[in-house]
Amino acid sequence: MASLGWSADAVTVAPAMSSTAVLDSSASIVIPPSPYADLEQIPSNKFQNVVVRAERALKNSLDSTLPKKVRDFAKAAYYYYREDWDSAYAAYDSLRSTDPQLTGDVILRMAQSVYRKGDYRAVWETLKLGKGLEKDEKWQRVSSRLRIEAAMADSTLSDRAHADSLKVFLDKYSKSSDADVLKYRYACYLEKFKQLKAAKKLYTQLLTSPTPFKDSSFAAIRRLRKVGRVQETLPEKVAYARMACAKDEASVCLSLLDSIRIIDSALVLSNPEQIVPAPEDTSLKPLPPSTLNRDTRIYLWEKRAVTLRTLKRNAESIEQFRYLLDSVEARPLWMQSVLRLLRSHATKNAAEIKRMDSLLHEVNQYSKENANNLWVRGFEYEQEQQYDSALICFKQLTDRRFKNNMKRQWAKFRIGFIYYKQEMWNEAIAAFTEATKDQFLWSGSGARMFLGDAYMKLGKDSLARAAYLDCIRDFPLAYYAHRSRIKLEEYKLMAAKDIPFAHGIPMSPEQTLAWIRASQKGVRADSSYNPERYKRIKTLFQYGFAEEAFAVYDEARKKNYKRLDFLYEYGKLFYEMGETAAGYRLARQFQNNIDRRRLMAPPIAVLHYLYPVPYTEQVVYHSGTRIDPFFVYSVMRQESIFNFEIASKVGACGLLQIMPKTGEMLAKAEQIPDFDPKLLYNAYMNIRLGIRYLVDLKAEYQDDYMYVLGNYNAGPKPTKRWQAAGEGLPWDIRVEEISYWETREYVKRVMGNYWIYQEIYDKL
Repeated sequence: MASLGWSADAVTVAPAMSSTAVLDSSASIVIPPSPYADLEQIPSNKFQNVVVRAERALKNSLDSTLPKKVRDFAKAAYYYYREDWDSAYAAYDSLRSTDPQLTGDVILRMAQSVYRKGDYRAVWETLKLGKGLEKDEKWQRVSSRLRIEAAMADSTLSDRAHADSLKVFLDKYSKSSDADVLKYRYACYLEKFKQLKAAKKLYTQLLTSPTPFKDSSFAAIRRLRKVGRVQETLPEKVAYARMACAKDEASVCLSLLDSIRIIDSALVLSNPEQIVPAPEDTSLKPLPPSTLNRDTRIYLWEKRAVTLRTLKRNAESIEQFRYLLDSVEARPLWMQSVLRLLRSHATKNAAEIKRMDSLLHEVNQYSKENANNLWVRGFEYEQEQQYDSALICFKQLTDRRFKNNMKRQWAKFRIGFIYYKQEMWNEAIAAFTEATKDQFLWSGSGARMFLGDAYMKLGKDSLARAAYLDCIRDFPLAYYAHRSRIKLEEYKLMAAKDIPFAHGIPMSPEQTLAWIRASQKGVRADSSYNPERYKRIKTLFQYGFAEEAFAVYDEARKKNYKRLDFLYEYGKLFYEMGETAAGYRLARQFQNNIDRRRLMAPPIAVLHYLYPVPYTEQVVYHSGTRIDPFFVYSVMRQESIFNFEIASKVGACGLLQIMPKTGEMLAKAEQIPDFDPKLLYNAYMNIRLGIRYLVDLKAEYQDDYMYVLGNYNAGPKPTKRWQAAGEGLPWDIRVEEISYWETREYVKRVMGNYWIYQEIYDKL
């Protein structure tokens, strides 16, 4: 297996070859062109087809071990995925009768080929070939949609004809997955035709549905409201207010909220049959009659209170928050809002502040918010080495009334860790032992490892060995388990050959599947999971009909998503077919569903399934001798779950989650001209730039992967602070002292990934 290169107090990974030339981005240094440069420029929405699926189809078309029919379909798919539309049309036309189950799909591919070519009239003629498919609902829907797209793209047709085509589809398939985009386009036509009421109704529907057209619909409604000729219903006004209050000036928001209240009150008097019945839950406080449901009213009242506060109308804001507290419930957030407002005149409001503070403490004592406050205070005290004060906070946080709060779980660990840092070994042992009583928690895994460390400090080797082995058994594929393995070897507590590293056991595919099935006792089989379906899905992938393969798979997934053997077989199939993100989703489900103690000695194929190595050629090429490709995979696994199209809430993009500005900087260093940040969603471009970034950070932090990851996750300023504070300390202490919760966990998770990759693969 690959060298692990770690000792108990190691602070760096075994150094790689110098990367000085690569780090110098001056004009005098010429970066060799990437052999994948053309593929790196392909837009992300085409990448899976033009690169991954086309490559798979070409490989299958040339594989003489596959049946001729598979090779012929794969050849047609290669033309299709590479956008050679004439060749694709001809190839599929020759295959129309080859597989009766695929006749409709083949005709659709032919029609899509002439559509992409721009021959819109030919789309209609091609779809006529499906004359015998009238009863196939899926074919009818997809072919109808394709006819619409052809009609919409045909400039010889009028806008009215375009709109009529959209209406026909929406009338028949209003619940289809692609209805929203067509609904928006149809609404735009209605607005153009001055049918404003109907247009506004459609725009409002889009406001209240999970669709990318919310912002566009909101802008359209704003235009129509300015016209002023279209009367709004109450639900329409509420839908508009939800977005307007997030975007408009506070005065506009308040005007909307007040008008909703007036309209609702009038409806209660004039149309009592529209009153929403009170909820049956008797624990809820009764509210005045309304035509709006309870949740909507609470949202509107809260928004009104916040808007009044924004407008500096503090007395009215306090009154609105009090109404919420009296009429709904004593929510801590509302109490805190009232307190902030009252404290603007602290002397005048002293009595009420005291009463509200007392009430807040009463309802907030064991809340999530207070748990966070105790954690932050405790950690700050600990960083300042005010250990007694830190212990008080963490001990308060261990109260069982905080229930399953994660901060409570880690507070137990933190108590032991504070004693450990003070070399109070017996107290540390007692605290760590207490923290291990909560089963199957990561905090408990950390407590087990540090329990072993504390026993070693007292010279109790046998107890240390038992604690380390307990840590490994508790969570075999994780950060603390690997550190425990290293310590068993470092301290010579076990012979190296007896240490339970995660090497996996070689097994045949049949033995592997039998092991998996033995691990899923109590799960019922469903008839939809059968060899015939699996074979059909694999054949569809080989033919180059990926979407159709997933559709057949989905029929079985709904009834088998908890079966380990189902997750494994289909996940492996998806990997094999280049559908990495789909495969890894199943691998994650597999790991979440299996008893993790079974992963002490699993088949090696299961470990490779859980820790895949996609895009191997590109990762190995760009890593070179500059960085361990397994480290790249470790970051990729944590950052994106191998989904090259994923985006974070803050805008990080793709496999290695690169921010657009960082991408531009890296592209300049790599001498990539005219770089478009959207290319960060191209898997090959993201790999190239992400590896460059990791290599640069590796040089900056002198091969210390802890701070490479710290910077990658949190940026340079806090990382430099952690590096300075941790100078001279052992690895295990330094990592627990990272003050950002997210970054601390991130470093441990990525390093856990890295060590497992090193243990289960010889090389790439």
